Amino acid sequence: MMLPMYEGRMGHQFNHRFASLGDPDRQTTVNELESADFVVQPQYWVSEEETLRRLERRTWGTESALLGHRRVARNNDERTCIAGLLPRGATSYGWIVSSGPSAMELCMLEAAFNSFAYDYLLRGSFSQPSIPQSTSEQVPVPTMQLIADSPIVDAMWIRDRVLELSYTSNDMCPLAQELGESGPAFVWNEERRSLIRAELDAAFLHLYGVTREDADHILDSFPLVRGKDEAQFDEFRTKRIVLDIFDAMQHAIHTGEPYRTILAPAPGHGPRHEMQEVAT
Repeated sequence: MMLPMYEGRMGHQFNHRFASLGDPDRQTTVNELESADFVVQPQYWVSEEETLRRLERRTWGTESALLGHRRVARNNDERTCIAGLLPRGATSYGWIVSSGPSAMELCMLEAAFNSFAYDYLLRGSFSQPSIPQSTSEQVPVPTMQLIADSPIVDAMWIRDRVLELSYTSNDMCPLAQELGESGPAFVWNEERRSLIRAELDAAFLHLYGVTREDADHILDSFPLVRGKDEAQFDEFRTKRIVLDIFDAMQHAIHTGEPYRTILAPAPGHGPRHEMQEVAT
């Protein structure tokens, strides 16, 4: 049996179906992402035997998925750290893969890696067009204990958001099941995804202990994100929404009231694909 090999350019933040490789390389369309059955096509295939042999070299905290972040980081990319949960299988050198954490911990790491706060720290830590693995090992991320002690979020709060962002196709069902989710994949919805990500970004700015002034500065340090927003919305929409949520979370901290999500239904309870019948 041959398995697809996921190269770094095939995935993006919270999206393992970003592009198919071949002649020519083609970015996935929104219509394709809206199908839970759609899978990207790799350039290379690897035998299952060889894949398992190489996976056995490491100790894994879960066998339902892999977490990788792209090794290549160029100055013409919107973001420095691009991380995604991938179906367990073959990956190329283009991914730096995290082994050891449990499925829940991988969700925490994916959310941290894709946050503006982590990205800001990472991009100031190297000066080449690829991320050294040693650098990735030194940039701090919030611990599970820090998340548990947070007055505004907990592990399940983050898990619900990461799951809805990552579980949009049937090939991620093993991860969802390990995380206690038995329902079908979530529907890919661009607007809803942007709001879920804004909540995660605001939460991680708080988890990193960033002040409102510094949060403003961090978001301004992503000019390509600003440019894309201004071309589409005539404003730096991402910054405005993240800071609005950051302020709402700060208010919740000061008043002792729970933070109320801006999404309805709440993340982790969004629209799903229809349950498929299993052939008998």
